Amino acid sequence: MKYRTIAIDCDDVLVETAPLIIEYYNKTYGTSLDLTDMYTDDLERMGVPDRATAIARIEAYLETEEYRKASPFPEAIGVIRQLNRHYELHIVTGRTKLLETATKDMLDRHFPDIFQSIEFTGFYGGKPRSKADVCRGLNAGLLIDDHLAHALPVAQCGVDVLLFGNYPWNQTKEKLPGNIRRVNGWDEIAVLLAPDRVAGEV
Repeated sequence: MKYRTIAIDCDDVLVETAPLIIEYYNKTYGTSLDLTDMYTDDLERMGVPDRATAIARIEAYLETEEYRKASPFPEAIGVIRQLNRHYELHIVTGRTKLLETATKDMLDRHFPDIFQSIEFTGFYGGKPRSKADVCRGLNAGLLIDDHLAHALPVAQCGVDVLLFGNYPWNQTKEKLPGNIRRVNGWDEIAVLLAPDRVAGEV
C-alpha cells in the first residue's frame, strides 16, 4: 500500500461551505459576491473598509447554527468509512480554534471514531500554521485539499496531494507539480485509493 497516513481538509472537501458563506454574506450585507470572490482581497466588492471587518463578518456567520450544522457531501461519508479500514486518517483544516467545538461535533455525528486527530491551522487569523509543516509532523503521505495555496507548499515538501473539486481558488495556468493530481469528487478518490490498486504516482 502506498500510503499509511492521509490528511484530509474539511471545508469544501468534506463539507460544502463556501456557497453557504457567499449566500449569507450577500443576503446580510447586500453584496453580489460569487465563488470567484471567496478569497478576494477586493475590499470594495466586499463592502468593507478593511480586511479585519470582512473577517469579522465571516466569523459572525461561522458562529451561526446554519453553518455549524452543515452536513458533509453524502458520498464523502461512505468513502471515508472505506478509507478508514486501510489508512490512518487525520483532519488538517484551515479553520481556527473558534470552530473547534462545531467541527468536532460534526465529525462525531457523521464520522465517529474515524479521525485520529483534528489539526486547526488558522488560515484566516492569528498565527496560521503551514499545512506542509502539519503534514510532515503527522508523517502523512497524502493530503486531500481544495486550495492551491495549501497544495503547492505541501507538494514541495514531498507529500502527494489530491487537489479536490473544480473551484476558482484552485485554478492555475501553470503546470502543476507531478505529485499533485486533480480529483472531481469522492467517488474518484475511492477508486484511486482502493487498497488493491497498484501503487503508482498520484
